[in-house]
Amino acid sequence: MKSLKKVMAIAVLLIGIFSFSAKSFSTKNKTNPESRLNLEEINIVEMLSKQQFECRPSSEFMFYVEANLVKRMRGVNEINAEVYFFDKLSGEKRLLANEIVQVNTFKGTIVNHTSENVFKSIRLKNGDKIIGTATKAPYSLNELMQFESIYNSYISATNKLLALKRTI
Repeated sequence: MKSLKKVMAIAVLLIGIFSFSAKSFSTKNKTNPESRLNLEEINIVEMLSKQQFECRPSSEFMFYVEANLVKRMRGVNEINAEVYFFDKLSGEKRLLANEIVQVNTFKGTIVNHTSENVFKSIRLKNGDKIIGTATKAPYSLNELMQFESIYNSYISATNKLLALKRTI
């Protein structure tokens, strides 16, 4: 009986050692696929419009929005909204749009901006205003917000950043 326990313990130990070393050996030899993120060759608008009518999200790529706080004033927050295209296969991401957005914390907030971009401000469908461009990017935030996946990601990112409870 004791010899059977010893044999079983040694067998479990050997199986554990070999399975661990096989996993580490296979991950060492794995090569990253070649980057496919040349934005001049990819039609982002076409990809987003196809994605809008599909049932499932794509397993090859993803669009998401990151939001960072730029300035907090009384009743208004200015955030930097960045839209990224993420290639799931290679693990690379590219910036698509980067704009500064004014988010009012309550209705009726009025803020006077001294920048030149006030005259070019664009109001989004949820009431937020694009008031400037943070850095040069291939697309504008207003252009990408027409697509549901980008809009929902923007609302989620700003809600998380500012602890708001806006609906999608």
